[in-house]
Amino acid sequence: MSRSISTLTPASHFTLFSATHSFVIGLLPFFLPILIWLQYQELAPLTEFIAWTGAGFVMALWGWHQLFIRGYWRTLIILSFALEIGLIYVALFHIANINLIILGLLNGLFNCSYWMLQRILFNSISGASGNGNGNRNRNRNSSNTGRLFGNLQLILGFSLKLGILFGGYFMQTQPWVILSLSIMAALGFCIMTIKSLATQTFVYERSDHIQAKSVISTRDKIVFLVDGPFLYLESYLWVLSIYHLTNSDTSQFSLTVIALSLALGLIFYFIKNTIDKQPQYRLYQVATLLYFCGWLVRGWISPDWSSFTIGLGLLSVAFATALFRLYFNKRFYDKAKQQANYQYLVSKSLYSQLGIVMFFTGLTVMSNVTTVSLNYVYWGVLPLIAIYMLYQQSSKPISNNAVLP
Repeated sequence: MSRSISTLTPASHFTLFSATHSFVIGLLPFFLPILIWLQYQELAPLTEFIAWTGAGFVMALWGWHQLFIRGYWRTLIILSFALEIGLIYVALFHIANINLIILGLLNGLFNCSYWMLQRILFNSISGASGNGNGNRNRNRNSSNTGRLFGNLQLILGFSLKLGILFGGYFMQTQPWVILSLSIMAALGFCIMTIKSLATQTFVYERSDHIQAKSVISTRDKIVFLVDGPFLYLESYLWVLSIYHLTNSDTSQFSLTVIALSLALGLIFYFIKNTIDKQPQYRLYQVATLLYFCGWLVRGWISPDWSSFTIGLGLLSVAFATALFRLYFNKRFYDKAKQQANYQYLVSKSLYSQLGIVMFFTGLTVMSNVTTVSLNYVYWGVLPLIAIYMLYQQSSKPISNNAVLP
């Protein structure tokens, strides 16, 4: 057993890392917007929490960067799980008396520790064959970003929904079960990380990526600023909307999310293998248009609709969002391979989080002044979707020098 762990490939190590985190996220962090809503019954506290989450991410980024450039890979991995367990403990047992600022900052620290590592490691894995066959495999794999991202989403989707299944069942009746499952999953992976030789090749070689410099275009910066709020609208406010559409019942909510994921998983099982062979410019535009339509549906959908119509609406929104994210992330990681990879990924996170802080701070102020409906929020952001059209496709083929070792 120890031999199999020590010889685990970096790609397998990365997949287990992401899948373990997804499972633990499903146990409780996924339910954070619902827990905050149940505590306050108002939108302003939730948007304030999101704004502080973005601020916490920005504040943590410098410290994370210092650990990364010094090669503390195992420390970063263990830290991501420690912060996640801390967040779960506070949310389970102290959400009623903890300040939203502290909760938001803690969530931001965790998001930075996990998502920075996840993005960088995926970019590293997708740019390298992992089998030592050299430049031939680098070129081959550099054009498979969409397929690799699709495969990853299927695995993470399964892990997340498994966590949601347990979390939805135990959250209100036996919260210690959730904390225990989280600790066991985290400890299991951290012990494996300490023993595994794969951690040595788990991330970038600093000489190739930390020292490289590139100029991030103004277009890309604007897109990143806008993308951050949309990501958190999807993962926080829309989660709350689904909760309301499922009669504010945690069990029904969990089963609905799982059913949507299973349906999408079946669809994307076939899509992911063709995305890299398709005309990217035209289909990116189509995916963005469908994304726009998805936000229209978000604004229209109502608990007054029939169960079948609500289910159809939720499925259409989930499909449009997942398809857009698949094409957007392919474009993002392909462009990252042409830039100084590390700097481009860090810039994406920084500008996205700044956008989150500005957008949700404004939304919090507005919510404190007047009653804000989630439907109107979804319609209000529709014009911003046009900014995604500024995100241009890679202008040149990915060369060997632009691909991670």
